[in-house]
Order: sequence, then C-alpha cells, then structure tokens
Amino acid sequence: MKIRTGVVLFAALAGSALWMPAQATLSRTIVFLNNAQLELVGQIDTGNPMRPRLGYPGTGLLLRFQGTSLSLHLICDSEKSALTVVVDHGAPALVLLQKGEQTVALASGLDAGAHTIEVYKRTETWQGIVTLLSVDLPADGALLTPPPLPARGLMFVGDSVTCGAGVENNATCTPDPKHPANDAYDGFAMELGRRLDAQTHLVCYGGRGVTRDYRGLGIADNVPNAPQFLDLAIASDETASRALWDYHKWTPDGIFVSLGTNDFNLQKTKPLNSDAFVAEYARLLKTLRAHYPQAMIFVTEGAIVTDPLLRKYVQDAVAATQDTRTVWVQATHYPGNGCDGHPTKAQNQKMVDDIESVLRKALDW
Repeated sequence: MKIRTGVVLFAALAGSALWMPAQATLSRTIVFLNNAQLELVGQIDTGNPMRPRLGYPGTGLLLRFQGTSLSLHLICDSEKSALTVVVDHGAPALVLLQKGEQTVALASGLDAGAHTIEVYKRTETWQGIVTLLSVDLPADGALLTPPPLPARGLMFVGDSVTCGAGVENNATCTPDPKHPANDAYDGFAMELGRRLDAQTHLVCYGGRGVTRDYRGLGIADNVPNAPQFLDLAIASDETASRALWDYHKWTPDGIFVSLGTNDFNLQKTKPLNSDAFVAEYARLLKTLRAHYPQAMIFVTEGAIVTDPLLRKYVQDAVAATQDTRTVWVQATHYPGNGCDGHPTKAQNQKMVDDIESVLRKALDW
C-alpha cells in the first residue's frame, strides 16, 4: 500500500475536515493511517484502512518516531471514551476524549531523539467507538520503523471483568467523568499479556454472556452475546455500525475464556436451561477451536459469581468439547470494593498471579 505523508495544515470548516497546503510557520507532518510504519493492534475494523475503528478495549496503535511531540487526530462518537498512552515505556497516562472530531496531544516536550508511543483504547465498545484519522508530527519529525511485536499471542474472550471494568473505581463507586472506572490497560488480561510478553487481544463486552446478557436478552433481541461478538471487530448494538473480523489476520497461542457471570444474573428468577447453556458454550469453544486449531484454550467461570452451579455448567461445557487442549481453570472469587462487584486494580493483580503460572506451564512459556 502506498505511504501517504506530507506537510499539511489542518483546518475545520463547518464541522468538516479540509486538508490544505501548509504555510511554513504553521506546518507539521501528517501521517495517514494506511502508513505501514504505524502498527495497529487488537481486533480492529480496518475495512477502510484510512479510517480504522477501535471498539474493543485494548485495541490501539504502536509507533516509533523522531521528534519532540506527537498528536493523534480522531473522531469519537461519545463523551465516554478514553485512551491509555505510554511514552517510552513510562507510566501509563489517561487521555479523555470528547464527542466529535478532535486532535489530542499524546506527547510533548520530548528530546529530539527517537521515541516509542503505545496508544490503547481504555474503555469498552458501548462507551464509544473511536475512528483514527492521522498522526501529527512537527514539520521536522518523522516516523521510524516500529518496534517488533511480541512473537507470542493471547486472546481473552469475556465480559466486563475481562474489559477492565471497575479497575479504577473510587471508594464510593461514584462516576467521575475525569477518571473513568474502566481501565483495560491495568486489567488482568492486558497485565498478563505484558508479563508473558505476548500480543494481547481483548474480545469482550460488559454485561454480555453466552446465551443472554445481564437483562436476559440475546440474539432474538438483536443483542450480540459472545457467540456473536466473537466474530466482530465492532460489536455495536447498532447493526449498521457493526464490522466483521477476519480471524485469518492473527493467530493466538492461547485463548482465555471467562463467561457466564451475566447469564447467571437472573438465575434466581429466570433459571438457565442448563442443557441449552452448556450446549451453546460448547459450540462457542468449538468455534474457537475451528478458527485456531493450534491454540490452547483455557475456560473459567470468572471472579464474580460464586455459585458452584455455574462452575459445574462451565466444566460440563469443557467436557462436551471432547478436546484435550480445551481445559477448565478454577477461578478465585474477588469481591470488588464493597460498592461494586468488579475486581479492584489490586485484585486484578492477584488474578494475574493466579493465572500466570497456569498459562506458563500449559504453553511452555
């Protein structure tokens, strides 16, 4: 694909973007998203390579550049989305997004040498979809060859816990627009990926399950649960916004599945049909096996629900696959912080401690 870069000036007229030749005093280098030196990560919609869309948390962008600053031009369709930005392997920084077209500063005041920037979507699909438009550098800046991605790969299929919900909850679980509670970067899944030096894809959606969501809704209600969103890059409830994922693009070595909490939410008033739930869960696991024949698949009931019946159903689904490389992993219950049942940041770290040795042994890492 042809690389498109140039020194241009961005101007917004009547709410739309217009690209114009720059004046020397206001010029900067604009790099469009079809540039091969920009490394997109995660299960992303690249149907339009000039305007890739990020839905799942943990999706993002990796690059190296020469220059003192860097910004990102994008469109966000909500006021609830945020990014995590890591500059030169330093501390992760929160970048809040507004609704609409905008340019956000990712780094400034750097020395003139080479730098690495990682950008990850911090929030979930239902909190907003982000469309990337360009990377903006100073006029004398330049992209460099991106750092190599880890050779290993891990996929995490799950619900809000996998997505990092509640990781940054405050003591009263009061919503704070300046500090969203969702934080995929510090959730157990992405932290496991960093510890195990693996590319990490999060394929998760808060409130969703295998056969029904926390409200009892499923495919008949046009609500995509895991068997449906597994094959999507954009798992929107709005059919027109959805985008399919081509699973041939990336192959994980290990897949960690944590589902069932939301199916069980109405268990006391509307009990699950155990046979149907187990059969659908087994079909999901077989779909993963068909997509990724060499992957090791780990299955757990998650950290929130303590009912042994859910554990039994999950174990039954694993057994129904008759697949020796699909295994059940016992979960440890973590209670959240008293006002929210999602595991806290510290509890997510304990989840990593619980799971890391299991994955290392099974994958021989």
